[in-house]
Amino acid sequence: MAEKVQIFNNLTRSKLPFVPVIAGEVKFYSCGPTVYDFIHVGNARALIVGDLIHRIFKTLGYHVTFVRNFTDVDDKIINKAKEKNEDALAYAKRFINECNIDMNELGMLPATHTPIVSETIPEIINLIEDIIKNGFGYVVEGEVFFHVPAFRSYGKLSKKKLEQLEHGNRVEVDDKKKHPSDFVLWKPAKEGEIFWQSPWGKGRPGWHIECSAMSKKYLGETFDIHHGGVDLMFPHHENEIAQSEAGNGKTYCNYWCHHEFLNFGDTKMSKSLGNVVTIRQFTDKFGGVVLRQLLLSAHYRTVMVWSEQAIERAISDVERIHKFVIHFKIAKSKNVDSSGSDELTGKIADLVNKMKKDLSNDFNVPGAIAHYFSMIRMINRDYLDEQLDFSHKKKLTPDLIKAIEEMTLLTKNAVGMIYDNPEEVLKTVERAKKNISKQEQKLSSETIEQLIIERKEARIAKNWSRADEIRKELDASGIILKDSPDGTVTWSYK
Repeated sequence: MAEKVQIFNNLTRSKLPFVPVIAGEVKFYSCGPTVYDFIHVGNARALIVGDLIHRIFKTLGYHVTFVRNFTDVDDKIINKAKEKNEDALAYAKRFINECNIDMNELGMLPATHTPIVSETIPEIINLIEDIIKNGFGYVVEGEVFFHVPAFRSYGKLSKKKLEQLEHGNRVEVDDKKKHPSDFVLWKPAKEGEIFWQSPWGKGRPGWHIECSAMSKKYLGETFDIHHGGVDLMFPHHENEIAQSEAGNGKTYCNYWCHHEFLNFGDTKMSKSLGNVVTIRQFTDKFGGVVLRQLLLSAHYRTVMVWSEQAIERAISDVERIHKFVIHFKIAKSKNVDSSGSDELTGKIADLVNKMKKDLSNDFNVPGAIAHYFSMIRMINRDYLDEQLDFSHKKKLTPDLIKAIEEMTLLTKNAVGMIYDNPEEVLKTVERAKKNISKQEQKLSSETIEQLIIERKEARIAKNWSRADEIRKELDASGIILKDSPDGTVTWSYK
């Protein structure tokens, strides 16, 4: 019997009991990455949250069909491929492979289906044809638009009113559109770009229609849960709802889960701001186990601040967990009373129930992890020893061992933060400790900001030599500066 689950549904802005389309099953879609480069740790939060929802439902007794896509047809991919003089699809495939390497490093379970846009073109065309047939789409010179005013419930997810949208800012203004809010379903091919044949001529799909077609292909016209970042709520997810319900004539998705940003200081981490750390850069220094632990430390609906202190805590937590796993394994062979029983068994059983309650309460992973650390603290205090000297410790009993193993297995399956090779994990921890020490030798953020101000003042005074000296000094300290057209300067570590 599957556990009852509550989910914060952004469609209603409230926490609701989860009632699946089919009892005991979960049909779940998570927006995957657009593969135009190595993905950054902000993308990792999206991947980890999708993985957690998948894991938690499976652990709580549901049969899960989990779909996470790759977008391999996109303006950014086409432009990057042109810069490299590569075929766009081959370029995208290369970064799909790189992304899979990163996901494996993060300890993620494979999705049930991982569709890509270029292999879903027939389904995309069919859905667009249905949208046009139902009176919600129109064609202008080989370009297909969705007519937003025709879909009267537009804005039900984002809570935006059509008449309040800032045209030319949040939506693209195009003279070919019937209404400024109308968005592209199919765009004509430009010279030298990838294209497919369609009833409207050579072209390729718009961004929003892709997820509608891929989710329908694998989950049906109505499914249970859709996940993505808060930045996708509008316009991407709003447009998904409009085009899917217009084309299918049915409710698209019942529950919408959105994770918050991962911030670099006070600013959202993004490639456009130049303040990104790629997953590969991080895991090469600290390991995927540390990044996963770091991203598990905050609830998915809270903004997470990226800092060295957070990295240090994650390293410490990974070490604490896997030292416990090793010491417990040794104690099971050396410090057991096979005839006894232990009153602590009941307390751990209570912690298991509390952990399940947290996991089923809008995927409260930090709360669940806290219960596991409570168990570690109790067992370390009375039963285990850092030096493996058990002469002054209580003996483990069979019922207590069983309770500890049950809680450990639950944590491993639902959260994915316990690994089969704890000795190797501790080697990764030692490497991470050395690298965090090296990072601490870098300039402080206060010093960097002061040097940036001094450089700006030097440039205003046309003291170009001093401005160049400061840039070289920062570069030598591993700091990358990015000057924006509006005069602002952002920085990141190499």
